[in-house]
Amino acid sequence: MKTSKSITRAFCVELQQELSIVAARREYFSQEPPRARFNFLCSTEACRAQGVKITGVRYDVKPQEHPTFVAAHFRANPNYEHHVDCEWVDEGAPDEETPALQETESQSALRKVKRKLDDYIDVFDPALRERVKSEPAAAPAPDKTPDEQTTDVRAASDTPKNKQPAQTRTNNLERLVDSFRQAQAQLTKEEFALLTLRVPGQGEVSLRAYFRHIKFAQLADPRRVLYGGGLVERYGTGFKFKFFDRLQGKQVTLYVSPAQMQAYRSSRYISELLSHANEVRFFTVFALGTLKASPSGKSVSVEIEDLRHLAIVLGPAKTPDEHQSQ
Repeated sequence: MKTSKSITRAFCVELQQELSIVAARREYFSQEPPRARFNFLCSTEACRAQGVKITGVRYDVKPQEHPTFVAAHFRANPNYEHHVDCEWVDEGAPDEETPALQETESQSALRKVKRKLDDYIDVFDPALRERVKSEPAAAPAPDKTPDEQTTDVRAASDTPKNKQPAQTRTNNLERLVDSFRQAQAQLTKEEFALLTLRVPGQGEVSLRAYFRHIKFAQLADPRRVLYGGGLVERYGTGFKFKFFDRLQGKQVTLYVSPAQMQAYRSSRYISELLSHANEVRFFTVFALGTLKASPSGKSVSVEIEDLRHLAIVLGPAKTPDEHQSQ
């Protein structure tokens, strides 16, 4: 059978585990050059037993600002038929124009907007990994990479598991950032305003409100994804990111120490992105954290608890003239 849903996870043959496309990108760029592309199979065991392949698209391309935004994503391979019980096949799902039974107009509008995105995130839980470990009865998360747990949550019923409506839940900030960037690039303002995100401890918030550009942030704000463009200064394996925009006239920075980098499993991926500092005009940093004024009160720092709460996007490439002026 053909898939009818966006494929958000696949089984990586080389790593022998399920991955989101963002986790696949991180693992790919964590390899020493020359890097080898991965082979993917369907995440459903019945499909995997039949060797049903999945295609990974653009996971071997670093995240970068570009006028034509194309998100990294998984795509069904047209040469393979999926098992009838595949989680990505749902014959009963409403199509683009036909509403589901008992679906309100607003629910129908939201469903249609979600279908325009390759990987829509319903629930973002930064502490998901720890919670799964401390609650043995919790449903196991399919993606077992150390830096990410992601679960498709379905309501309990007699309906077959793959036919139930699912909510995608992740603790991977970079995955949420990719979804946010695609929504910004490809949806209208009205469509973007419909998107919501559930955050444990905070309830349901609009996706737009959960991301706060640094120039609009406030010191008293609850923890949000703070983002903005700027430049990087390296301190050995560590670095300091200096935002272009100031907050109430004060410079805003984010510092990552060499010790933090050495302790982080995916530090090679971050270092690979930062190695392009001389080739791009700037970086855009997304950080899940809070703002803290310096003791002198002359500057502000972005405080994050874990490097899993940091995502970096390359800015546009420099022109030849910009390279010559360095």
